[in-house]
Amino acid sequence: MAKIVLTNVHVKVATVDLSDHINSVSLSSSAAEVETTAFGTGHVTRVGGLKDDSIALGFHQDFAAAEVEATIGSLVGTIGTVVVIPAGTVVSAANPSYTCEVLFTEWAPLDGSVGDLSTASITWPCNSVTKATA
Repeated sequence: MAKIVLTNVHVKVATVDLSDHINSVSLSSSAAEVETTAFGTGHVTRVGGLKDDSIALGFHQDFAAAEVEATIGSLVGTIGTVVVIPAGTVVSAANPSYTCEVLFTEWAPLDGSVGDLSTASITWPCNSVTKATA
């Protein structure tokens, strides 16, 4: 199995390519643990419940038109999409795309100390995640 070094992740937020302003990405999925233990089992039993997905992104801030702040600043409280492709823009079985329907719950347009690069880190919940290989 090939190992992947993330050097060319492609990320679109609400159809705007912000790849050149993103330095980290994490797509996570979990399922609620629902206990189903009944008498006579001798063990706690469980099943998977509702799934919960999220995407976390780290941004280098940019206030120019059609860049980070202009794209994300007005999205808080709305639902939209984030598309992530691990290695460039060509989707294949070895380079799938992940389309997340997200609720834009947070945005911090300014974060840093004197002399720091202005960055923003967010985590948005996903209503759904669709994986495509073509």
